[in-house]
Amino acid sequence: MAANRRGGEAIGATTAMRVAAELRRRILAGEIQPGRRLKIDEIAADCEVSHMPVRDALHELSREGILDVMPHRGATIRAVDATFVRNLYDVRAALEGMLTERCAERIDAAGLAELRARAVDYEQACREPDPAVRVAANRALHDAINRHAANPDAVGMLAQGRLLVEALRTRFGFGAQRTAAIVAEHRRLIAAIAKRDAARAGAIARDHCTRARDDLLARL
Repeated sequence: MAANRRGGEAIGATTAMRVAAELRRRILAGEIQPGRRLKIDEIAADCEVSHMPVRDALHELSREGILDVMPHRGATIRAVDATFVRNLYDVRAALEGMLTERCAERIDAAGLAELRARAVDYEQACREPDPAVRVAANRALHDAINRHAANPDAVGMLAQGRLLVEALRTRFGFGAQRTAAIVAEHRRLIAAIAKRDAARAGAIARDHCTRARDDLLARL
């Protein structure tokens, strides 16, 4: 009996993860816009699941700072405005600066090779017209930097609201000069990490966030 219960819980958790992943995809693709109310009945019907995994998925996205969940009323995609963007990037600059410093202190040769490969991937992605390709490649590079910092608690905090910013980037793209600037900033960042210059690497990361914020605000 206990084994059956555990099996049912695992299936439910897997279903909730699938629903959450589908909602993330729709938000990132712009199919669901900020401010829109999500109804449990509609999501359950769309995803062909029961209400319980939908509720679990909504609460997961709420913990990620994407949704405001209202008891008995479903959830709403958080509204995004200039204040939201500024506040989020303030937090990101602080956390990414610290994580980049720790990365510079702790990364090994294999980790450096990974960062360099991810940076090349980003430069190749810049040739694609779809901003989503660049957004994904940029995320992969910064995820690698943050992972080598070996501070999963900080990485978890950094995830708050990230999807909404990526959705904005996918929708509005980048300024005319921003893509080339990002490539140059990535190169300086990795060079500082390779030299184990934590202070410089952290400063570059914080400046990188500030420039990204300013470019996004100009695109809104």
